[in-house]
Amino acid sequence: MEYYLLLCLQKRRDRSLEASANGEPASRVEATSTTEDISVPKDLDLIALPQLCFPGGLQLSTEQRDDSYHFLVFTDLFGNRTHGVVVQYYRAIQDSGAQNGHRWNSSKSRLYAPFAICIISKFPYYNALRDCLSCLLVQLRPGRLADFEETVKEFSAKLSLVPMPPPGQLHVSFNLRPLQVVLPSREDQDRPVIDIDLHLPLLCFTHETLLQVLSCLLQEQRLVFFSADWARLTLVAESLLLYLQPLCWQQPYVPVLARGMLDFIMAPTALLMGCHISHFEEVATEDLILVNIDDSNIQTSCSENAELPTIPLAAAESFISRAECLQLHYDLELCHLGAGTDTNELRFHRRAWQRNLNSQIQNITLELVVNIFRGVQDFLNYEHRVFNSEEFLRTREPADQPFYKKVLDTHIFHSFLRDRLSRKLDAFSRMELNTRNHSPQKAVKVFRLPEFPPPLAYHYVQNYYSDMVASLGKAINATPPDDSALLARYHYLRGLVNTVSNRRLDALEDFQSLYKTDSDIFPSQMVKSLVDSLPDPERVQADRRPELKRLISRVKRDQERERARHGNEQEEGVVKRFELPKKYMQLEEFVKCVQESGIVKDQGTIHRLFDALTVGHQKQVGPDLFRVFYTIWKETEAEAQEVCLPASVSEHIEPSECVFKVSSSVKTSRGVGKIAMTQRRLFLLTDGRPGYVEVAQYRDIEEVKVSSAPFLLLRIPSLKLRVRGRKDAFEANLKTETELWNLMVKEMWAGRNMADQHKDPQYMQQALTNALLMDAVVGSLQSNKAIYAASKLAHFDRIKTEVPMMVPKTTAETLKHKINPSLELTAPQAVDVLLYTPGTHTDTHSQLWVSVSGGKVMVFDASSWSLTHTCLQVGNARVNCMLGVDQDQVWMGSEDSVIYIISMVAMVCNRQLTEHRAEVTGLAVGTDNQKVGYSCSAEGSVMVWDVATLQVNLLMRRSIVEKQMDMSSRSYVCADSAEVCVWHLKDTTRPYHRVALQDCAGCHCIIKVKNQVWVGGVGRSSTKGKIYILDTERHLVLKELHGHNDRVTSLCSAEDRYVLSGAAKHDGKIAIWKVE
Repeated sequence: MEYYLLLCLQKRRDRSLEASANGEPASRVEATSTTEDISVPKDLDLIALPQLCFPGGLQLSTEQRDDSYHFLVFTDLFGNRTHGVVVQYYRAIQDSGAQNGHRWNSSKSRLYAPFAICIISKFPYYNALRDCLSCLLVQLRPGRLADFEETVKEFSAKLSLVPMPPPGQLHVSFNLRPLQVVLPSREDQDRPVIDIDLHLPLLCFTHETLLQVLSCLLQEQRLVFFSADWARLTLVAESLLLYLQPLCWQQPYVPVLARGMLDFIMAPTALLMGCHISHFEEVATEDLILVNIDDSNIQTSCSENAELPTIPLAAAESFISRAECLQLHYDLELCHLGAGTDTNELRFHRRAWQRNLNSQIQNITLELVVNIFRGVQDFLNYEHRVFNSEEFLRTREPADQPFYKKVLDTHIFHSFLRDRLSRKLDAFSRMELNTRNHSPQKAVKVFRLPEFPPPLAYHYVQNYYSDMVASLGKAINATPPDDSALLARYHYLRGLVNTVSNRRLDALEDFQSLYKTDSDIFPSQMVKSLVDSLPDPERVQADRRPELKRLISRVKRDQERERARHGNEQEEGVVKRFELPKKYMQLEEFVKCVQESGIVKDQGTIHRLFDALTVGHQKQVGPDLFRVFYTIWKETEAEAQEVCLPASVSEHIEPSECVFKVSSSVKTSRGVGKIAMTQRRLFLLTDGRPGYVEVAQYRDIEEVKVSSAPFLLLRIPSLKLRVRGRKDAFEANLKTETELWNLMVKEMWAGRNMADQHKDPQYMQQALTNALLMDAVVGSLQSNKAIYAASKLAHFDRIKTEVPMMVPKTTAETLKHKINPSLELTAPQAVDVLLYTPGTHTDTHSQLWVSVSGGKVMVFDASSWSLTHTCLQVGNARVNCMLGVDQDQVWMGSEDSVIYIISMVAMVCNRQLTEHRAEVTGLAVGTDNQKVGYSCSAEGSVMVWDVATLQVNLLMRRSIVEKQMDMSSRSYVCADSAEVCVWHLKDTTRPYHRVALQDCAGCHCIIKVKNQVWVGGVGRSSTKGKIYILDTERHLVLKELHGHNDRVTSLCSAEDRYVLSGAAKHDGKIAIWKVE
């Protein structure tokens, strides 16, 4: 771990010391820093360090003063922060002096000079480094001043031997005497180190004031904190910034301003700074938000009552209700305990209490951030990296909109959006999915370092490293194999120690073990440097070890990928706001614009919309036309949200139904009123006293046509519907709206029929989108060709007319439901692999894992078939196979020869098996022993794995067939042909059976379910997907199922009750079939 220990000393001056009559110093003595021969970061400016070590000025004292600590934060030009802990203490001045020409005796009037020692670290270990300085003072007080430098050098050398713990549940402790100092680890890779008492702001501020301060930070106001305690300034500011995680403050940040640095506050930008309370009147002249920590007060420099946009009400109320339940006083925990005699034991209990409280506060503040920004992802276009801020604002409560308008323009929110668009799976993403984090706090292990060597010579330091490696080896051997997370942390530490002690090959072996058990904390840059530094003899030895050779080749491959990605980093970091076009758009530009606007993502629908808007003129859409179309679309959306139905009407429709379109008031065969369209039905809102008259549910419609009704001597256009079970037709005199309603109702009717026949509710949603687009097109064109243009969007009605929609009876009876994993994508993606995992005692819901192109994996709740995890990225290559292992893992074999292991609890991929040399083609688990796993790859190797240790127990070679499924007495094999071959495993000399598959151009997947074998393939005549169900006893085809528009690429069984099938990219859907 890197520390920089700097000394700021009171330096002797030749000039005489001036003292006031009462013994207090009347002048301040300039401080200098003794930084010679001390290695410090090049980007750390030390010019201001003496001022920061004595922020109130350097003063002599006539009496001994208590030691005092305060904390510093340094920020470089790139926003990188380093952290400092300063201790001030006083020593007596031994020399006599003179005042106004008179000599005085030091024994009668002794003076004390302040000394300051500062430790600077890359990481915010405030409590740990304060403990270290406390131990140093114990050594310095009884010593002579002549020994001062040597004592400090030895102290800093000891700190340089301490490794920083990796992210996770393993902390590191070391003995500095008299204290045992603990370095806590980060909770995970995305979170910062927290070595601070997070409840301090809750003690300093009321909940309402605290929320006001957080609101100002989110709006990037110009804030200055005040306190009479220098330490309190940094601790409170750091805690508040941690409350906002994962949002990160990116503006100027100086939590402690010395007396000579107050001009920093004049910077014309957002800022966060801290001053002593004595400077309040001097600073309050600027346009600032002034926060008095000591008095729990916030005000502007212009007014004592700060009128600023506040945190949204619902989020604020939830925060306050949860914060009121916190137990913030440690003394209440001690009421039942006796007086402790072991200092380190008392400190251990205090740290455990604080860690638990910090965890609770983190959950509460993270929930606050989630509640403030919940739903942001609904207004993101990931493909084009666009955020539709206007639409997001429309969904916020009117009283909260001033707050959001300010926040949306800040750097802190821009950085947050960049992470959302990159689909970063951080604490915010996980909590938003789960609403509230109920997972139990992970138990923490503390690894105690050996005692520091007395003389810090090279030989003794090497022995110290050897002792640490031995201790870590014992810890690894004592850790159960199933505790892979803890094992990974031990391997990390041992690899780190082996690296600094020049045991390079041993370090690489540890990092290889780490990569297999938790790749999230794999130190890529360190391993790269280690590989580059290998001497030729060690490089030859590494090449002889297969494990190390694979690690080295992987490091090189990752370097090449990193260089390839480097050119795209700038583009990936861009966040754009949606803007209406300013020039004419061809088809490609139009598609991009519509997707960015959030109207619709499907490219096929956008192409039809383009055709509709360009009817009768050149194939390009002008900016004026698009603006009118966009405005009408958004107004229609807003009107639908504002429709308020009386209770007498609402009781007739389902809670999930919404009114999307309402006609003008017209005369109908069932009375006068407005026709309302929902996603399920048409009904009449009668005039006068509002009433409900059902017109038809879409599935009950038998005929829709344009007619005319007599009115005096005229015929008025009307819409006529015939409904199943009703003798009389429904007729509405819609006049000029007739043609549009005719198109919309026909599309909804056709969509409902397709949804019912194919058991796919997405057809109904798509039909609704088409109908609303028709309405917007007619409104924007306002010409005699408007209806013809809108008919271009009648997609399902056209399919109904041109292509028979009847689904074969066998298919209709067996098909239960369909889901579309490509719903949020711009185009359908092939379903490569499906896996069903049953629920466990920790996760009550069963899950469906779906792999699509490029290593993307989606997870559905198998009880509701709703999407729970949008996109887990598993490498960049196609996933060939998946396997549920040990009830809490999913193994995924990839084309890149890696087996990726995903934790079903954390939903992260942090372990990888890299022993295969070619693409992984199959995975299995032992039937008798679930702790044994099997994998095979394209070059013919089969590996047997110990699931607990992830070690290869056996390596075999065999020939690989394309698809195989073994049973107790028979093996069923299918290749890219129109037949299935059946072998007798107990008697291989017996001839095998061939089962011919009618009208089949090839088989692509096969599974056994009960006493049946299901085979997925593609038809020869129609090139559509087909599923063949075979009887295992008679070797006959029982059923042929037609449920996909492209070949069936994957099959899986859900507890033998259902079979799920996935299709190639021209279909891209998943069908759920009942098993008889």
